[in-house]
Amino acid sequence: MFCPKCGKKNKEEAQFCEFCGTKIAEESKVILPKKTKKPMSKKNKIIIAVVIALVVVLGGGGIILSNNYTPSKIAEGYFVALMNDDTNKLYDYINVPDSEFTSKKIFNEVVDNDDKDLVNYQVVSEQISNDGLSAQVKISYTLEGRQSALEKTIYLVKDKKNKMLIFDNWKISDGSSLIEEDYEITVFKGATLSLEGVEVSSKYKKDSDSTRYDTYVIPTLFKGDYDAKITLKNGLTTESKIDVSGYSTTINTFELSDKDEKNLESSIKENVNKLYKSAIDSKSFSDIKKDYEYKDSDLTDLEDAYGSFARSVKSSELKSYELTDLDVERLSITEDGYLYVTVSLEYKYSVKDYFSDDIISNSDDDTAYLTFDYNNGFKLVDMTSLATYFSRF
Repeated sequence: MFCPKCGKKNKEEAQFCEFCGTKIAEESKVILPKKTKKPMSKKNKIIIAVVIALVVVLGGGGIILSNNYTPSKIAEGYFVALMNDDTNKLYDYINVPDSEFTSKKIFNEVVDNDDKDLVNYQVVSEQISNDGLSAQVKISYTLEGRQSALEKTIYLVKDKKNKMLIFDNWKISDGSSLIEEDYEITVFKGATLSLEGVEVSSKYKKDSDSTRYDTYVIPTLFKGDYDAKITLKNGLTTESKIDVSGYSTTINTFELSDKDEKNLESSIKENVNKLYKSAIDSKSFSDIKKDYEYKDSDLTDLEDAYGSFARSVKSSELKSYELTDLDVERLSITEDGYLYVTVSLEYKYSVKDYFSDDIISNSDDDTAYLTFDYNNGFKLVDMTSLATYFSRF
């Protein structure tokens, strides 16, 4: 404080001036104002409150999210989708890269595991390997109508890329139970194969010395029923189901569409009746050749077969022949790409009696083998086993 008379500075607790002895009054004391804290603004209070809330929420949310990415949680989701035959969710769990034959769309079309009538389940154990790269989760479950519980072990692997950059990314590794690798499909030589509307490229064709078949090796297919379409070199097509559940499939028979089957049956009836009539009338093949010719046709086999057939028919003294019914029993494809038809024939005939000049009428049935090309319709190119013996008693 300062003396009010001489103005000299004295100690704070001094009652009289050390320099002039003047009494120092209380009013003369100079009291410096205390520093007061500035009150926090409302805006800052809100910001601090929000930050604290976010820390709490994110901390708790991080724990919840991390629990969703544990091997047990991933295995549980996969197990439920598998049991419920939920192919849409199941595809998201399996560790199979997309390709032309392993897309999600195809997976939903071909895979059918059947709903297992799951009653209850629980995760029994989770084991992570020492290196932390793989895990196995054991699940115990019960099914409708079963007294005892069953167990399933699901295997997982950890991806090197994390989920959301911070959580382990566990993937199902036993998706192999739903796929077949290096699956072989064998079809007729030169035929084009399509699966679920996707043409199988020639790059999948396996080197082979076979003169009748081509084999395609497809790296990965889902286990299930694929819609297959086979188109022969001559343009004739067939559709069938391929059950991918083993090592390979061989397509060595041919099924026609309803329309093509009717056209084939009509062609069989027309050609068989014509062949018998020509033989009965003693016509040579050159007399009827024009009825069988078509562009790029090769009738060498048919000509040879007809010569032998006509001679046998003539010696049996057959007078008439009429095909009354037929049943195509089997279709296959020859090395030349022709349609080889096994057909059961029912017919009426008349023949000269063995002991007199009387004409005997009868009916019979037999199996014949006819070969057709396809060129704007079915074209006969060979025949075997058309009946040439007719009972004369």
